[in-house]
Formats: sequence, C-alpha cells, structure tokens
Amino acid sequence: MDCLKITQITDLHLGPDGNSILAGVNTLDSFKAVLQALDTQGRGDDLLLLSGDLSAKSTAETYILLNQLLLENDKQVIWLPGNHDDFDLMREGLINYPPSPVTEMGNWGILTLDSSQSGTPIGHISDEQLRQVKVGLEKLAGKAVLIAMHHSPVEVGCRWLDTQKIQNAGSLYDLLIEHGNVKAVLTGHVHQQFDGVWGELALHTAPSSCIQFKKNSDDFAVSGEPPGYRWLDLRADGVIVTGVEFIDGFNQSPDVQNTGY
Repeated sequence: MDCLKITQITDLHLGPDGNSILAGVNTLDSFKAVLQALDTQGRGDDLLLLSGDLSAKSTAETYILLNQLLLENDKQVIWLPGNHDDFDLMREGLINYPPSPVTEMGNWGILTLDSSQSGTPIGHISDEQLRQVKVGLEKLAGKAVLIAMHHSPVEVGCRWLDTQKIQNAGSLYDLLIEHGNVKAVLTGHVHQQFDGVWGELALHTAPSSCIQFKKNSDDFAVSGEPPGYRWLDLRADGVIVTGVEFIDGFNQSPDVQNTGY
C-alpha cells in the first residue's frame, strides 16, 4: 500500500430522521452533500474517519439512520464519540461498523480515543482511555501512528471553545511522545479548520459537515462557510499530506445570527 487515503468528517449533528436543523442547515442534507462531493472529487473510496458528534442528541434512531446511509454508499468507516454522542447507542446502532480503537493498515496504525465526558462539553481522557492508549501504542510499535479524538488538546483561538479543550492533555501527550512514531493528531469539535502543533506533534482539526463556528470569536458565533471535510494521504514513508475542502453548490446558508445550540 503506497498511500492510505482517509477523509475525516466530523460534527455531523444528525437527528433521528431527515428533519434535524442546526443554525438553518438540514444536517442530513449537508452530510449527504459532503459524501457526494467526495465522489465528485475522486475520494469516494477513502476510508472515512467520523470524529464525533455524529448525533445532535445521542438518539438510537440517529445511529441506525447513519448506519443505513453508510451501507447504501458502500463506505469503509472508523468512528469515535463526541460529547453529543452515547457510545453504547453508537455501538448498537452502527451495527455494520463495530468500534475499532486500533486499526492497522499497511505501514500505518490509527488509534481512536474517547475524549468525551457525560454532561459537559469539556474534554477529558479517562484513566481507562489512557490505559487503552498505552496498550494500543505497544501493539502499533514499528508503525507510523495517527491519533484521532473529538476534543482539541490545545487552544484554537476561540475563547469560548478553548475552555472546552482536554483538561488533562499532558498525561496523554507524554504517552504519545514516548511511542516516538506518532505522526499527527486529528480532532473535531471546533467546527473549523486549524493546523498547528501540540508540543512536538502536528495537530489538525476539520470543519463540520454542517455549520462552521466563526474563527477567533470570544463568544459562540456561526460563520457563513459551507460544509466541509479534511482529506489525508498517509504515505508509506510515514509522511502525511493533508488539506481541507469546503463543498461548492450547497444551497442552504447557515444562520450567522444564531446564538447557540
């Protein structure tokens, strides 16, 4: 395998049917539009990494709906939960896509984490997750590793979002650095593109498949940007090439006056 092609889609905020609206955007329509854009842009066969907040209100029907949609589109999928999700309901509803905390593909390993806590949007890595990370990294010794989780461990420049970053990020960072071959960390949650560093590690976020948050905002604010996704080419030599695309021609405009959700 010369190159592993991945598309990260995040913060779908789907409802239990096709009528869920977030800041003026039908979230099922926007997700379908992203999938169609992947086909148009030649990335329809990518492995999909769904990085949390797949549901708006963690309903069982949402995950059943998503499972069927992914099946109909013949997708390969890795997923992880966000703060709007319920892991047990995800596992039951996404029956054709069982959880995969460690995925090995060629020279690469992908490690997915749960950074969510019940009842709060603030990120946290539990002791059990830290143990799983240690075991996963040991299993992936000798491989280039991509880490994926929902919350960012660093500030992205939005004051209101930065209060929700992972509280105990240092404990996780120490484990990742110790492995020595973690190439990048991917997160969702912030509904915007961010490319930066977390200490010695490259860190990338992805735009949401529905609405985007306004960059550099002190308080909750919606931008006028359309749905988007992040693509990644994981090369056999351990190099990552990545970028973000915002889809063209989506005919629903976000309500930039929205003050919360």
